[in-house]
Amino acid sequence: MVLLKFLLPIFFIIFTFAELLRLQLGKSISVGFIDIVILGIVISWIFFVKKSKYKLKIPIILFLIVCILSQIYNLGNFDIVQIKVGLLYLIRWSLYASLYFVFVDIGKKYLRNIKSYMLVSGIFILLFGFIQYLYYPSLKNLYYLGWDDHLYRLFSSFLDPNFAGVFIVLFIIFIYFQKFKNKYTYYGLLLVSFIALILTYSRGAILMLLVSTFTYSLLNKNYKLIGGLIGVLVLITIALSPNFHTVNTDLFRMPSLAQRIENTKQTLFVFEKNPVFGVGFNNFRYARDRYIQKDWVEYPSHAGAGSDNSFALILATAGIPGFLAYMLLLYKIFKLGLNNLKKNPYAWILVISLAGLIANSFLLNSLFYSFIMIWMWIVIGLTESSGHRE
Repeated sequence: MVLLKFLLPIFFIIFTFAELLRLQLGKSISVGFIDIVILGIVISWIFFVKKSKYKLKIPIILFLIVCILSQIYNLGNFDIVQIKVGLLYLIRWSLYASLYFVFVDIGKKYLRNIKSYMLVSGIFILLFGFIQYLYYPSLKNLYYLGWDDHLYRLFSSFLDPNFAGVFIVLFIIFIYFQKFKNKYTYYGLLLVSFIALILTYSRGAILMLLVSTFTYSLLNKNYKLIGGLIGVLVLITIALSPNFHTVNTDLFRMPSLAQRIENTKQTLFVFEKNPVFGVGFNNFRYARDRYIQKDWVEYPSHAGAGSDNSFALILATAGIPGFLAYMLLLYKIFKLGLNNLKKNPYAWILVISLAGLIANSFLLNSLFYSFIMIWMWIVIGLTESSGHRE
């Protein structure tokens, strides 16, 4: 437990730096510093922490089994290097999912520390975002490293305004359900987070916030909140309209939306060719090269391995069995949250966050983005842990 207590603050510090602390080992392989620390946390948990009963153990294992079978099924369709790359991501997903088990067990003892770490990490990510927005507004000079050339948008340490927007929404929800001694600090953090969200110019993140707010209003039977948010967003859209002359900051830009729709169609085309077990978890890059177009770009790409639609990606890579297994996992997670709404605030955070995240995942592969998965598995673990405590 001493080692785990030492690793937790390191873990959240590295989380704050997100994509800035990652090593690119090739065009298709990268290792994040956070992966190494998570591995240390999981190993410490295995040897030194007393285990609980886990409500999501079976659906998590079931999804992993289906993904492994999918890889075995496709052994003859890809070379050994491509199969190894696919397996590496499956191992990474398993590592992140292991955080659920860890935080179920340690949530009781370290809840106050974990809450503080999450809060501080989020604040620093916002701070990095505002500094970046003012002094480093363009990613064009990092295009050769595989990053899209976003301009005049807040992307913080995620190096992508869309994923930054998703995290900021998750952080807004997290703040909303925390107790602060000073109400000005509470409302100030919410306001600053909301401003940061708007500066990402991410429509998917705004949609996520609307869906999350609607979900909260529905569960809490308070519809004034969603009405007020829509009114504020309309006013903000009018205020930002002078910036719509540039493609990056135009909230009504159509080319990117058309591109995402086309990307989803291509992903579903791959699924139609491989409906049984898909092309193998994380083999989509190679399947896309085979069925759609060859990835001719000489630089590494951080988007090539995925699709803009998380559910279409599951169908294409794990087939119908993988899709059903993942739906079961999402259902169990929702059920865990809904069953604990009366017991702890983390259940509210979980249900509201996941509802918005699912809506966002139809436009962005946010369900399988590393730092979003990490945050959500922690919240899921804390929800179950707090439920046990009660």
